[in-house]
Amino acid sequence: MSNPFRALQLHSREAFQRWLAGEDEARAALDALIGAKLGADEDSLDALEAFLLERYAGPEKLLAPAQRETLDAAARHVGRALLSAADGAQWAIDLDDPDNAYYRLPIVRFDDDAEECPLSMVTAALDRRSGRYLRGVVEAYR
Repeated sequence: MSNPFRALQLHSREAFQRWLAGEDEARAALDALIGAKLGADEDSLDALEAFLLERYAGPEKLLAPAQRETLDAAARHVGRALLSAADGAQWAIDLDDPDNAYYRLPIVRFDDDAEECPLSMVTAALDRRSGRYLRGVVEAYR
């Protein structure tokens, strides 16, 4: 089975640091695309999910090469909400274990070493189409 996130994988700590440094630009681009400034709370996740559900018929549409920047910005926003929800959570990346489902992808790691991959959360929201999937995951970490 091919990795739908292969094109979004980061291959070094330096690439990950550059990715982290792009947060402000990605947030501004997402806000402009949505037409509203998103906070880091669950209401902002509802707004993001509603935007994604309206715009994309399914995850494969958002995984298209032309949509990579939107997927990345949406995932960054979900990660930001996770970081706000859980004390001690931080961005991380696994560059060592190719068997890890999130190998070379930005993840949020929690104090108990649990991990969430915002990229997969965004595509899962499009697959489930509930309109409250992202909120539910983030609320579970409060």
